[in-house]
Amino acid sequence: MTKQNTMKTRKTQRQRFIFLFLLPTLACFFLFYFYSVVTIFATSFTKWDYTNLTNPEFLGFDNLFANYKYIFTEYPFFKEALRNSIVWAIIGVVVQVPLALTVAIALSKKLPGWKVSRNLYIIPSIISSAAMGLIFLQIYNPNYGVVNQIIRLFNPNFTDAVLLTPGLNIIAMTCAYIFFAGTSTIMILGQIFAIPQEIQEAAILDGISGWRREWYITIPMIKETIKTVSVMAATSGFLLYNEVFFLTNGAAGTKSISFIIRELAVSSSRTQYARANTIGVIQILGGMLIILCINLIYSERKSRKG
Repeated sequence: MTKQNTMKTRKTQRQRFIFLFLLPTLACFFLFYFYSVVTIFATSFTKWDYTNLTNPEFLGFDNLFANYKYIFTEYPFFKEALRNSIVWAIIGVVVQVPLALTVAIALSKKLPGWKVSRNLYIIPSIISSAAMGLIFLQIYNPNYGVVNQIIRLFNPNFTDAVLLTPGLNIIAMTCAYIFFAGTSTIMILGQIFAIPQEIQEAAILDGISGWRREWYITIPMIKETIKTVSVMAATSGFLLYNEVFFLTNGAAGTKSISFIIRELAVSSSRTQYARANTIGVIQILGGMLIILCINLIYSERKSRKG
């Protein structure tokens, strides 16, 4: 009985220690994140603009979804922004994740110069997106930018601005961020290095080598990291803002969800906070849906393999 009491006491002390250890993180979460999310949801059902900046007014149950109705049916840029954000989220998963995985596998071979290559590949990821936006603004400059110079090799009469040409501007903006996957690459590379060497040696003894070893051994062993990277890539694309702001300022059909939130809350002369938060609610729900879809995709793949 004494031994059981001692074990129970130790368990209680362990639980208390874990709780105290997590307490600062929990406090920060509820203070800076949970409170903000609740506020966004609550104020989306209010009238809150330049007429009542310090006192949001509840719309009433009869007019509860007025802000949502305005965003979906009257606000002219919402559908464009939602479409672009969804496209960038899909491109993040389809292009950026395979790129990061390929580079990580290549670096894991530890060929001569792999450390230098790794560091060079990471450099763009530690430069602010604002600075990268300004760099690409010069690359796409219609007068002396390298992109227009290349296009003129095939079409000497081309004088348009790529960033203001519908269709081309979406591709140009996507290229301004999609290939910079340094963070994702390092996450995948670290997981590859964590694979026990015994598994790799067993695969070699079984005659599994080359790309087959990567496909049947490496990738299944790091699937959870690939799923995490996929979520990061998709949500980053869905929340894209800096590239939109610095490259086109939302012109020529390039607005994103994050950009129109700023337009309503900051750029609008009416400072439409409630309607901006309404789009914020849609953005939060969209991000949750993205995470759910990616989890379903990977769980389906897991069940098929099973």
